[in-house]
Amino acid sequence: MSPAAEALPPEAYAWWVPTVGIVLLLLVVGWYVFVHLWTDPARVAERSRKTFTPGPMPPTLRQRYAAEIDQHHARYSEGHLDLRTLHLELSATMRKFASERIGTDVTAWTRGDIAGYDPTRRVGDVLAVYEEPSFAVRSDAEVLVSVTNAKEVIAQW
Repeated sequence: MSPAAEALPPEAYAWWVPTVGIVLLLLVVGWYVFVHLWTDPARVAERSRKTFTPGPMPPTLRQRYAAEIDQHHARYSEGHLDLRTLHLELSATMRKFASERIGTDVTAWTRGDIAGYDPTRRVGDVLAVYEEPSFAVRSDAEVLVSVTNAKEVIAQW
């Protein structure tokens, strides 16, 4: 074999090549950590609670939503609504109330997001109770309890 055909040993990288690679890897890991911490739902809700303080709500608005809850109950009592539809209507009314209270449209928010703005956390609990009868084929939900809980939240928050 001729000396020109012999394989040469691999050339070593310059010192800056692995340094750049390590720095880029650290930047990627740092970015993932930052995104996770910044967008974590619990932390987002906590930041929202710290920056949000609901102002006073006029009694007429509370009365309007309480009357809407009573209308849903009356329609259920008259047989115009079934249990599932009643809970869907109650949930929609509570979301409208939360929208009014928070000052932004929350109809597409999760109940946890809405509860993050409520210092009593009752809205999230009420919406959670309404989920089962809204989506179940059969439910053991009690109408009077659902209506009473909604009116209590409206009166307290």
